[in-house]
Amino acid sequence: MSETTNLKPAGFFELFRFASKLDIFLMVFGSIAAVVNGILQPLMSQIIGRTTNQFSSNQDQSQIIENAKIQCFYMLGAGFISFVCSWIQMACWMISGERQAIECRKQYFKAIIRQEIGWFDMQNPNELTSKISQDCFFIQGAIGEKVPTFLMAIFTGLGGFGVGYYNGWQMSLVATAAVPAIILGGLIFTIILQQTSVKTSEAYLHASAVAEQSLNSIKTVKSLAGENFEIKNYSQGLLVSFKIATKYAVWAGFGLGLTFLTLYLDYSLCFWYGSKLMEDETINHNFDRKYNQGDIQTIFFAIQIAGFSLGQAAPCLKNFSLGQQAAAKIFDLLKRTPQIKNCENPKIIKELKGHIVLKDVDFSYPSKKDVKVHNKLTLEILPNIKTALVGESGCGKSTVMQLIERFYDPDSGLVTVDGHDIRELDFVWLRKNIGYVGQEPVLYATSIRENLRFGKEDATEEEMINALKQAKAWEFVQQLDDKLDTFVGNLGSQFSGGQKQRICIARAILKNPQILLLDESTSALDRKNEAAIQATLDEISKGRTTIVIAHRLSTVQNADRILVIEKGQLIEQGTYDSLINAGGKFEALAKNQIQKELEDNSDLNNDIELVQEELNNNESLQKKQTISGIQNQKLNNLEESTNRLQNQIPQELQEIPLKKLSMSVKNQNITQECQNKQTQSDPLESDKKFKYTNIQLIKKLIAINKPEINYLYFGLLVAFINGGSWPVSGLLLGEYFDVLFDPSKSDFRERADLLAIYFVILAVVCQIGYLLQNVFFTRVGEGLTLRMRKEVYSKLLKMPCSWFDQPDNNPGNLSTKLQQDGQYINQITSSIIPTQIQNLSCMGVGIALGFAYSWQITLIGMVAAPLMIICAKFQAQFIQGYSENSDGAYKEAGQIIMESVTNIRTVASFCNENKLNVFLSEKLVQPLQLVKSKGQISGVFLGLSFALIFWIYGIVLYCGSIFTQDYGVSAKDMFVSVFSVLFAAFGIGFNNQYIPDIAMAINSANNLFDILNQKDEVQICQEQAQQYNLKPIVQQTEQAIQGNIEFRNVSFKYPSRDQYVFKNLSFKIQAGQKVAFVGPSGSGKSSVIQLLLRFYTNYEGEIFVDGKNIKEYYDLTNYRQNFGVVSQEPILFNASIEENIQYNSENITCEHIKQAAQQANALKFIEEFQNDEQTKEKNEDKENQMKNENKNQLGDGFQRKVGPKGSQLSGGQKQRIAIARAIIKNPNILLLDEATSALDPQNEKIVQEALDQLMKAKTSVCIAHRLSTIKDSDKIYVIESGKLVEQGTYDELMNKKEYFYRLNNH
Repeated sequence: MSETTNLKPAGFFELFRFASKLDIFLMVFGSIAAVVNGILQPLMSQIIGRTTNQFSSNQDQSQIIENAKIQCFYMLGAGFISFVCSWIQMACWMISGERQAIECRKQYFKAIIRQEIGWFDMQNPNELTSKISQDCFFIQGAIGEKVPTFLMAIFTGLGGFGVGYYNGWQMSLVATAAVPAIILGGLIFTIILQQTSVKTSEAYLHASAVAEQSLNSIKTVKSLAGENFEIKNYSQGLLVSFKIATKYAVWAGFGLGLTFLTLYLDYSLCFWYGSKLMEDETINHNFDRKYNQGDIQTIFFAIQIAGFSLGQAAPCLKNFSLGQQAAAKIFDLLKRTPQIKNCENPKIIKELKGHIVLKDVDFSYPSKKDVKVHNKLTLEILPNIKTALVGESGCGKSTVMQLIERFYDPDSGLVTVDGHDIRELDFVWLRKNIGYVGQEPVLYATSIRENLRFGKEDATEEEMINALKQAKAWEFVQQLDDKLDTFVGNLGSQFSGGQKQRICIARAILKNPQILLLDESTSALDRKNEAAIQATLDEISKGRTTIVIAHRLSTVQNADRILVIEKGQLIEQGTYDSLINAGGKFEALAKNQIQKELEDNSDLNNDIELVQEELNNNESLQKKQTISGIQNQKLNNLEESTNRLQNQIPQELQEIPLKKLSMSVKNQNITQECQNKQTQSDPLESDKKFKYTNIQLIKKLIAINKPEINYLYFGLLVAFINGGSWPVSGLLLGEYFDVLFDPSKSDFRERADLLAIYFVILAVVCQIGYLLQNVFFTRVGEGLTLRMRKEVYSKLLKMPCSWFDQPDNNPGNLSTKLQQDGQYINQITSSIIPTQIQNLSCMGVGIALGFAYSWQITLIGMVAAPLMIICAKFQAQFIQGYSENSDGAYKEAGQIIMESVTNIRTVASFCNENKLNVFLSEKLVQPLQLVKSKGQISGVFLGLSFALIFWIYGIVLYCGSIFTQDYGVSAKDMFVSVFSVLFAAFGIGFNNQYIPDIAMAINSANNLFDILNQKDEVQICQEQAQQYNLKPIVQQTEQAIQGNIEFRNVSFKYPSRDQYVFKNLSFKIQAGQKVAFVGPSGSGKSSVIQLLLRFYTNYEGEIFVDGKNIKEYYDLTNYRQNFGVVSQEPILFNASIEENIQYNSENITCEHIKQAAQQANALKFIEEFQNDEQTKEKNEDKENQMKNENKNQLGDGFQRKVGPKGSQLSGGQKQRIAIARAIIKNPNILLLDEATSALDPQNEKIVQEALDQLMKAKTSVCIAHRLSTIKDSDKIYVIESGKLVEQGTYDELMNKKEYFYRLNNH
């Protein structure tokens, strides 16, 4: 959302727009408690002043002790009030803040998914998930417990000034003079933080988008050996963020240091002026008497407490600044009105027929305004019949469907449904009456049952099963252990392309729409299932308006009408026969495919009589075989024939577990069986989450921070000095007490001036100290975060595919971990550690000074220190436990967000926005429940911490009065010790306020180290090589592998399932051969490719490449570089066409890229982008300026941006770019999984010729459903139900008339 870059930060009170009445009550109640608690702190100075006067008077010692006792009771009472107020303020704000942050997350997500599709075209969806997580994280930090901390600090400051003015306005007025300078320093600090936040957030979002994109396409990245390439890209984004943060750290540190410089200079001035007031015997008009020692002490101590508190408020400003910046982006989107919206009083057609007309439609995609997709397009879709849209890839066929769904409105012209302007209809109602199945099936990372319910929320199990049966999916679903409750994996990764497609078709069937849109809906299916499902689709299409886009003529041949589109215009229409006979564009498009189909069926036609005889002999077969030229076809005939042939395999062999079966195989010894069992077990199962202690975590973090170790050491030293400044000021205050005791002494002026100079020195030290502290710890924090994120991301990319199959390791969760946990670690090193060191230094130096002046008083004060530390420990343990429980829920919510924004067309098509909102809300219920106990317990512990400060001082004050009488402790020594212990207590108390942040950061660090400690695929491969006593092959020259492949008794099942994909699979492929694997969808064909690429290692048996066990090749990057992969669902990265083709290939010139594009038949459409730009430039005018800006963003020619997942290109264009990417690698082994499935017949022929040329002298493994692409294979392997049932050449298999023959006889 780049347009939000220059947004003005939201106002502070705007952050609370998501507050409910309960939240408002909690905030008001918590604020009152924070204010009272803040005011209580400086009241302590009033008691100090009274005590000072008592010691400086000539009262009897017993009277002094009695007065101290009374002051002690005051302190005990104030401590109890502080306990209650601290409890209330923390509980109320923590609960309210989490509630509002959760509501913000829900509203933000709701606002995003209600935007029109065109808005998503202009965004990077890979950034949106991280953006939601990051922005909500910042808002929660701004409206949670930091608010009462800030309020308390401010009112402590105000209370301090109030107490000061009450005790003497002249001196207080001098002290107040520094306030503007203090505010100026705070403003500088805040403004710099805001600027840093904006720039670093933008930089990290780019890196986050890179990470999320690669994690979503992990198998593509691995197949291209692109791990290091992706790490480099991710690191570049992190480095930009690092440089920005360290650059601004100097100015932020200057602003913070200026605050403390002014504060201590103010102390110096007050010190000097106070002594002057006593020396001159100035009248205190508040009490109509001379200023006495108690007045000066009270005023000074009140101002000092105020300054201490204001210093603690500075870190809160950072949280507020980040929250305001994030809120500006969120609010900007919340108020944005989608461009696709209902008009006033939208219409609903009571009896929808589905008569659709496009009249004079001009249309360009919002992200490609310079490219006209439709040019005065006029066409008519008649109701209740099947209409096919035909044309070359990129001609605008799919765009027609998107206009009908009202994903977009035309730039000009009209789209009508049953005579109504589509813009006048309720688009939600319209989409609910439209069923859509695309060529790239989209499933959500949940169960099959929940995926089906996206089509019909109240669907019964019976309805789901019937829909699955109609889609020919129940056959494989019922064999799964959990059946409908089986987890489908990220984007359906647990199923083959055909299986995913069938589930999507079942989902559309459940919807039971009046208008059915089928965009290459059977492209991922084998011929058997394609024919069967096509028959099902033909059946459910009856009585509905059906629009079909397909490249295979078999799916459009029975269409009632065919519309031919070219370059965004309708050029032909009619029936199949009329268009074939017209000799126009359709005839030209169909010519090549017709020839192929005739060739494919030529052998079958010669055997019709033989097959018919076989069918007649089978009594169980009552319907005729589907054969080209035979009418009244019945599809289930072939299925029964196939089942009959499968039944010839002995049933007992199918039921014997693999372990028992392997024992009967010759030459299978016990040792090998043990190895198989070890290998079959998931190597990741042994990895258990190990939690480090805090000390262990710090050591590990420091080890990662080794390049910044000097910055860390200097930073710790400076933070220690800064923290020690407070008890040192307490020492000066004690000395000040001694000076003021007798203004008549000869050295009074000299000593008073010297103490004032000491405060000036302290001020300069703090200015320099806080500047250096911010610089050093920013460098340390950003360096640690950069390196930690990089290491974790690198580890993620190297994790085996089986790890990503686990539900918890989905891309949404992982990208959220990188963003959120990385942010917490940044906080702990850049903010929390220095603040803790300061507070601990304050405590340590305070105690040391106390012992130096009066060990008795200090010892009594130290009794409370363990109690405060124990409070902190219990609080940290509780918060950490809460964090662990809530983290999982937040990361699951992140997965929902990620899947929704990356598949927004599916969401919009099924009108699933509300359902996804409910899903998200359900995931966020757990944090809502947990936060109640989190707030209460945190409040109790914080209350105890602050109460102990009062109780310590009360007791120490009382004991000190006794010690002055019985142990000869001087008043000066007593007050120095009291002030030192008091500041030590302040240090511990303020340190405890950061316990929630510390606990969250510890949990985050454990989360990331848990990932780093797991075995990646390189480590697993090394262990397996050692297990087999194999000598690892590390050094491999480029193109070292020749391509001899052998599978020897290989059995495999996915780690997340108990069902085997195939058993005892054996075959050989000679180098340079073209080999094809065929069989029904889900039979295990694609799994062969995944094992060859070493995506999974938990198989039994052996796989050899060039005569070597592939487990010897544990340098997986070099190994995989020998393979070129093109899959049926091409994955492109959000970059230019040139960058996609060149991806991870070195020493590639522009000429190489152009040649690869030409071979893949992609050069023509790429150059058309360039020509379109030039044409536009000639006709440029003011009206087109905005379009041209958009053009510059997209680029032209090879610099054209393809968009996320290639969204700016058609399916065929994406496939050709993917093929060009494989061509440019020039691999020795080609793995083609339905590589031409997304192409129209004309382009398929050209690209197939290019692939055939490329495959010469290379080993090629092809998976295809179209006979034309495998007919010339040296060998064809037929796999059914996980078994190799047939092998041979095309002619040999056709002559056998068994499995292969029946599989393709449709």
